[in-house]
Amino acid sequence: MDATTEKFAAYAAGLSYGDLTHAAIHSAKRSIIDALGCALAAFDAEPVAALRVLASEIISTRPATLIGTQLRSSAELAGFVNGTMIRYLDFSDDYFGGKGMQAGPHPSDNIGSILAATESSGGDGKAFILGTVLAYEVCNQLVDHLTLGPHGWDYPTMHSAATALGAGRVLGLTREQLHHALGLAVVPNICLRETRKGELSVWKGLAGPNGSRNGLFAALLARVGITGPAAPFEGEAGFMKQLNAPFELGALGGQGRPYKIEGTFFKYLPIVYSAQLPVFAALELRKKVQLEEIESIVLYADAHVARNDIFSAGRWDPNSRETADHSGPYLIGAALVDGEITEESMTPQRYRDPVILALIKKLRVQEDAEYTAARPRALHCRLEARLKSGELVTVRESNPKGHPANPMSDEEIECKFQKQAGHLLSDGQARALLDCLWNLEQVGDMGKLFTMMVVERR
Repeated sequence: MDATTEKFAAYAAGLSYGDLTHAAIHSAKRSIIDALGCALAAFDAEPVAALRVLASEIISTRPATLIGTQLRSSAELAGFVNGTMIRYLDFSDDYFGGKGMQAGPHPSDNIGSILAATESSGGDGKAFILGTVLAYEVCNQLVDHLTLGPHGWDYPTMHSAATALGAGRVLGLTREQLHHALGLAVVPNICLRETRKGELSVWKGLAGPNGSRNGLFAALLARVGITGPAAPFEGEAGFMKQLNAPFELGALGGQGRPYKIEGTFFKYLPIVYSAQLPVFAALELRKKVQLEEIESIVLYADAHVARNDIFSAGRWDPNSRETADHSGPYLIGAALVDGEITEESMTPQRYRDPVILALIKKLRVQEDAEYTAARPRALHCRLEARLKSGELVTVRESNPKGHPANPMSDEEIECKFQKQAGHLLSDGQARALLDCLWNLEQVGDMGKLFTMMVVERR
């Protein structure tokens, strides 16, 4: 008996919309609004356009819609495209738990495929909320107990598991079918962390949504009677054996306990989460020094940040958008030189700017053990700039905006959405969509939601 699989499957089968608290439902709406804003902002990205072409070649009798269009495809391809739109610009949410050393995953990577499962099966807004809460619960429970990076594995496997159960619940799978879906999601979909090493490719932004797509496919397989490995976690060649790291799940959300979705980390800046706080520090440091007077800069951060891939050898000389938004040195340098981080920061004109590249050669990174001990419930960093005069200028920052200890308000979530969707949707269209999402439990036909998101070129 695989106790982990059984606990997850039993939980997924037993959870209903009526079990969800107001806090969980409201948190789901915040995450969905944030995710769809990110998706609309990525509508014109070249990889997204390429995936739309691929998905539009598929005809299905149970189709799902591609965000921003009236194009329809199979559920799993629509989920992949929509998940990629959510993830591509690296502005989507994050989660850190347990020891806080797991890099990623982004739980909203699951939303695209949960949405596709809901639409293609004729589900309503309540089903979409339930599937989203469930996917976040599974995904974030795994984050609490696993650290994959040192083993060379990547986190999309967590999305496969999370979406298999979230989508499976939406599709109405039985407890036994959910058990099979989890086996079909985990065993075939172990991912390598090479995705996030060195100069990054386009796949960096697609890997998580692809894990979720695989989870949806696993649920669809289980629905038609395909059985999966019975012990994907605890088997003699299962997940725990491969990691040499047995674990036991904690208490799952409900029955007086908060749901994991209530602890979501939102992004205030469109960059990798590990760089959020250092960039805030850089923006503050910029107010206190003249850049030409800087002799050297030291970033003191927790171990997760200091040893993160964002400061690995391949990130000090970015040559692609994907590397730039995951380059700690570049993002700190761009913040110091430009005084902001925007989509313009991710263009070759900025990430190849010689002034920025020269400045980051003065930067080094060092772990602060006290900061490591505080993570993830509290995040801290400091920047120390040694000036040519010998003066030392220090800036300290804690808990970036969007961290659960420094949350974004509903109004700030809305403002972020409107800024991202504003170049594609009219003010009235964006406002109507927001009103619909805040009342998502009243939506009976998910097609209405997609109609409201159609991009009409002005």
